[in-house]
Amino acid sequence: MELITSLLQNRNQFIKEIQESVQLKRKIIALLITSLICFGLYGLIIGLSHSVWQGISSTLKLPVLYILTLSICIPAFFIFSSLFGSRKNMWQGFALAMTATTVMSILLVGLAPVTLFFLITTDNYQFFKLLNVAFFAISGIIGAKLFYQSIKVTSEGEEQKIISRVWFLRLWIVLYAFVGSQLGWTLRPFFRESDMDFIAFQEVRGSFYSNVFKSLGHVLGADENDEKEKEAQKKEERKNTGSRGENSQGKNVRNYD
Repeated sequence: MELITSLLQNRNQFIKEIQESVQLKRKIIALLITSLICFGLYGLIIGLSHSVWQGISSTLKLPVLYILTLSICIPAFFIFSSLFGSRKNMWQGFALAMTATTVMSILLVGLAPVTLFFLITTDNYQFFKLLNVAFFAISGIIGAKLFYQSIKVTSEGEEQKIISRVWFLRLWIVLYAFVGSQLGWTLRPFFRESDMDFIAFQEVRGSFYSNVFKSLGHVLGADENDEKEKEAQKKEERKNTGSRGENSQGKNVRNYD
């Protein structure tokens, strides 16, 4: 609880201590444990929209998603930031990234009551999916902004190639977002429609972004219009097929006569 209070109310002091390597490894362990618990709790809530087994699966997969995404992207951050003149060691960079990640997990826990409310009061799967995408996006944007600000603050006094480092940091945040969304798509489902069977992992096909647009279209009613158009096309095709059949029978009768 003390860590959560520090991150929410005394974040600048917390970041300053990371910059000065004050109890750095202890901080990383505390951040890791807190983020695992918070992500696991939110994963449990969204997974229970389907079943207990899906809840257990999402409790394990959601923390893996965030920690693995960070583990994949942090080497590139350390190497390129060092190339552009940063004097931070890898543990300091990882601690700053874990600070932002932990804030994201705390924000998701803060949004959990809203998720639980809609879980109880609506059975619209597509709406529930978009709601969670929005919550993940909000927490991700705030976390990215925090990470960006913390890097700029801790880079004061390191004037060498500062502009290049800022541009790289922006590109790295975009890279992190793409890796995270693709990894999330690979690890899905985190929740499913209630009438479908439980599965731990789903076949990888399509993309995260196309699926979000499809869900958005469904919520806005575009899918219903598409279904109506398809049904009208099928009726028209059946009608044309019937007309061709009648014409063929008429020709056969005339030929017989």
